[in-house]
Parts: sequence; C-alpha cells; structure tokens
Amino acid sequence: MSRHVSVDLSAYLDGALGVRDVERVKAHLDTCASCLQEYKGVQEVQRLLRSLPDPTPREGFTERLHWQLQREAARGPRLRFLNGVLGVFAVRPIRVALAASAVVLVLGLPLAWMTGQFGPRQMPLDTDAYLRHYVVLSADRSLVDEATTTFVSSDFGTPDQPIR
Repeated sequence: MSRHVSVDLSAYLDGALGVRDVERVKAHLDTCASCLQEYKGVQEVQRLLRSLPDPTPREGFTERLHWQLQREAARGPRLRFLNGVLGVFAVRPIRVALAASAVVLVLGLPLAWMTGQFGPRQMPLDTDAYLRHYVVLSADRSLVDEATTTFVSSDFGTPDQPIR
C-alpha cells in the first residue's frame, strides 16, 4: 500500500502539483477511504472560505499604499537592496549596549582574572605601625617567658648537661 497523501491534498486542490504527483494522489484517493474522507473535508473548508465576503480595507488604505509604493519606486532598486541588507546592522542603542557588555564579559573578565584583579589585596607592611603594636602588646610581659626557655633548653640542652 502506498503512503497516505494527506500532506498533498491542499496542493492537489489548488493545482500546484506536478503531473506525476497528481496521478499518484488520484490513484491513492481511489483506493484509500480515509484519505478520500480527508480530501472531502479539505474541499468543504475551501468552499466555506470562498463563500466569505471580501474584506474591505479601512478608509485611506489605498492612498497610503499608493504613496508608499511611489516612495519605494523613487528610491531605486540598489538603494532598496542596501536598506534591506544593511538594515540588519542598523545601529540601535540596545544593540550597542549588548555588544559592549559581551565584549567586556568575553575579554575583560578573563584578562582581569589572569592579572590577579580578583585575588586578595595585599597591603605593603607598615613597619612603624607593626613595631608600635608589638611594643604595646608585649609591654606587660617579661622578656623571657616560658616559650623562650623551652626553645633555648631544647636546642642547647640544660646548663647541667654538656653541649654535644
């Protein structure tokens, strides 16, 4: 059995198929009841659409259309072509903003990352402030504390033990 022709029915009714396709659709409609029923449905829809009244344009439509066509004809074919092609690249503020932000994201962020802009900030050491802070913290402690004696005794031994 051949494939169903429901896809080709509208073109068949409009006379838009080639000779081979017309013959194929006719032969299929003679043998397939479901496609024949769908064909009659498409015919009925076309008949209903043709019975509708023609739409009436609003007042002044034909004059506006006439003047628009006159302006297009005065521009010339080359200018119309350029307007159509270059119209895609027309400068609009939103396009410029989007393009600029894309450039910043694509180029700026990796560059900033590689140069260490996102790393921790290291301040230069202020030695005077460090010494003042150290002196204030150590003013109430003795110069020799428990940690110092432990360190010295572990490296050099106790005074009653000989140094090796």
